This record gives sequence, structure tokens and C-alpha cells, in this order.
Amino acid sequence: MRALHILPIIACLMSGTAVAGPLEVLSARASLAGSFTQTIVSPDGVELERAEGQFQLLRPHFFWWKIQQPDRQLLVAIDGQLTQIDWDLEVVSRQDFSSQDRTVLQWLLASREELEAAFNIEVQGQGVILTDYDKDAPIPRLSIEHLSETPLWRLALTDRAGQVIQLILTEDVGRRLSPADFAVPSTDFD
Repeated sequence: MRALHILPIIACLMSGTAVAGPLEVLSARASLAGSFTQTIVSPDGVELERAEGQFQLLRPHFFWWKIQQPDRQLLVAIDGQLTQIDWDLEVVSRQDFSSQDRTVLQWLLASREELEAAFNIEVQGQGVILTDYDKDAPIPRLSIEHLSETPLWRLALTDRAGQVIQLILTEDVGRRLSPADFAVPSTDFD
């Protein structure tokens, strides 16, 4: 199943010191939703893939990632289960995970204490760099930048091989989410 390399993001566990700037803004949020552009870049700086879609996050463990271009996929994490729907391949898969497991994006809504326990955090300008204390983490480095007075968030996730997943999140500022927003849709092929 094609997941545009998002499954490593979803499946990986990331395990920060002083939290400032964008992390303080995020730690005060109960939810975050909007649109995204995802670009995967090789260690040599070559763009490998690009995708666009919608995302939703809700404390404590709700995650929604809908790829609309170039493929049509949905990843939803709720109640200890990750569901992936690929409308192009007409496939639905489900995978259980523990409440300790978090996607990289779910760390965006983690508490200050959780971030400090899991990452070395370095403040740089309007952004922060989170380096996982676990040297074997699939995504050992995550940078987050929030452009003040805008709905834009920029993230860069670097994997152990040096490949970078660049995300531009455009927040739907007025939107508030509830668990009902994370219902897994039915399909004709499941």
C-alpha cells in the first residue's frame, strides 16, 4: 500500500529541555486542524515526492491525515488503532498500537513535561529543534517553526538515513475539534 512515506511518521515513536516559542503555543492547544503540503527530500536535496491534504489532531490521542493529491488516502489513529484507507488501491488496513505510541505529529500537542522528558530541545529564532533522546528513533530530529501572526507551521522531520520530510501546515485557526471528527468513514471495499 502506498503511504507516501507517511507510515514511518505514523508508526514511529519519538521519545525536549526548555520549551519555548511554538511549543508553548502548541502545548496550550486542545486541537489543531488545517491543510498540509508534504515534501520528501533525499539526503542529496532532491525532491522525491510531494503530497497535499488535510490534517486534524486532538488531545490526547486522536490523529487524522488525509492525503488528497496525488493519491487518495486516509490515516486515522483513535482508541489504540491506526486505520489506513487507500481509495486508489481499494484497501483498508488496521493496526493496533499502545497508548504509549505517538505519531510525530501527535507530539505537537504533548505537554511541556512530556516533551522535556523525551527530547533535547534547542530554541532557534522562531523555531525549535527536538532531538530524540533515543538514538535509534526512526525520526531522531524534528524542527518546528511557527510564523508569528500567521496560520503557518513549518516542520522538518529527519530520518536516520538523512531523508527529510518537510511539512507546511496551514492551520484553520477558528476550528475546534471533538472525537466525533475522527470517525473512520465506511468504504465500498472494506
